Amino acid sequence: MPLYQEINDLYGDSIRALASRLHNCPELSFQEHETTALLKQLLSEKGVPLLPIELETGVVAVLKGGDGPKIALRADIDAIPQREAWDRPDKSVVEGVMHGCGHDVHTAGLYGAACWLADHRNSLKGDVLLIFQPAEEKLKGARYLLDRGLWDAFKPDMLFGLHNLPSLPIGQVGVKAGPLMSFKDGFSIRYVGRSGHTSTPQKNVDPIIAIAQLITALQTVVSRNISPLEAAVLTVCSVNAGSPFTTTVDDAVITGNIRSLDSQVRCRILERVRKLAEETASAFECTAQIEMMPITEGVVNSEELLPIARNAGAAVFGVDGVVTPEVNLASEDFSLLGRGIPYFFFFLGSGTPGEQTYLWHNPHFHAHPQTPVYGAALLVSSVLAAQA
Repeated sequence: MPLYQEINDLYGDSIRALASRLHNCPELSFQEHETTALLKQLLSEKGVPLLPIELETGVVAVLKGGDGPKIALRADIDAIPQREAWDRPDKSVVEGVMHGCGHDVHTAGLYGAACWLADHRNSLKGDVLLIFQPAEEKLKGARYLLDRGLWDAFKPDMLFGLHNLPSLPIGQVGVKAGPLMSFKDGFSIRYVGRSGHTSTPQKNVDPIIAIAQLITALQTVVSRNISPLEAAVLTVCSVNAGSPFTTTVDDAVITGNIRSLDSQVRCRILERVRKLAEETASAFECTAQIEMMPITEGVVNSEELLPIARNAGAAVFGVDGVVTPEVNLASEDFSLLGRGIPYFFFFLGSGTPGEQTYLWHNPHFHAHPQTPVYGAALLVSSVLAAQA
C-alpha cells in the first residue's frame, strides 16, 4: 500500500483531529503551554520518550533505531496575533489569535509521522528526533532550543522540515536545493537634533526633516546598489516623531527590516544602510544612533540532500507531484537549527483547487484538510529515504 494511503487509513482521523483542535485553541509564541501538554500526552500514549532537556514550551522526543543515520524532523507550534476571518467549524475561539501561518498543520503532520515511526520503531535503521519547536513566529524558538542544549543531547546527521504553501495545490510538494527563504535583519535609527520654537528654525536642528530624507534615500539601496537580478526587500516599518504644532522635536526614530537571499547581497545592504544613515545625519547636523539587528539566516537547502528529498517527495506525491518552487522572501529560523548540519526544507502544497488563495498571515488563511496527512507522509518518507 502506498505510504500516504497507509498513513491516511491508519492515522488520518487522529491527524486531522489534532490539527482542528490546535486551530481552535491557538497559542502565541512562548505561550504554547496547552499545546505542549497535549503533545506530551499524545507522544506518551504512543510510547515515544522525551529528550531530557528542560523546556517551558515545545517538545522534543526521540525514537531509537539502529546504527544508521540519525534524522531530525521539525515542526513549529505557535500561532500569530491576528483575528480570524475565515468561517470554519474549528475557527479560533481565542480573540485576536489564530493559526494564520499553518503551524497547526505542521504540528499535526509531525505527530502523524511520529505515530507511523513509533509503530515501526523496530525497523528504523537509525534514531529519529521529533522537534516541536515553539516561537518560530518571533524567530527565537530555534535559538531557545539550542541554548537549552538540544544538539548537546542529540546531534543529528540530517534535518528535515516543511512549511505549507497555499499557492501550491494539495498533492504537490516544492523541492529546491540552494536558497529558498530569506535572511532577515532589523534596524532602528534614531536622529537626535535640537528642539526649539518653530518660529526660530535657524536655532534648531530638526530631526524630522533629516529622517524624512533618510527614508527616501533608503529606497535607493535595493534599486541602485543591488543587481536587478538579485532579490532583496528593504522596508521602513515605523516612524516615530512629532509634537503639538509649535515645537521642533529633539529626536525622530525609524525602524524596519531587510530581507535578502544571498550573504554578499545582505552585507552590501547593511553597509549601505549604515552609511546612508550616518552621512544623512551629518548633512543635517543631527547625531545618529544606529542599531542593526541580525534576526535569522536564510534557508539554504543542501545540494547533498536534494536526491533524498526528491525521492522522498516522489514516494508520496509521484514524480509529477514534485515541483520546483520559487524562492520566498519570508524568513524561517529553521536555518539556525540547520547550521552545521545538512538540512532540507520542503514547501508542502496546501491550496484547494478552484478556491481563492490566501497566503500566510492573511485573516482568511486556511489549508486543505488533508495537508497535515500529506505532511506526515512526507516526513516519514524523508526518514526512509535518508536511512535507505
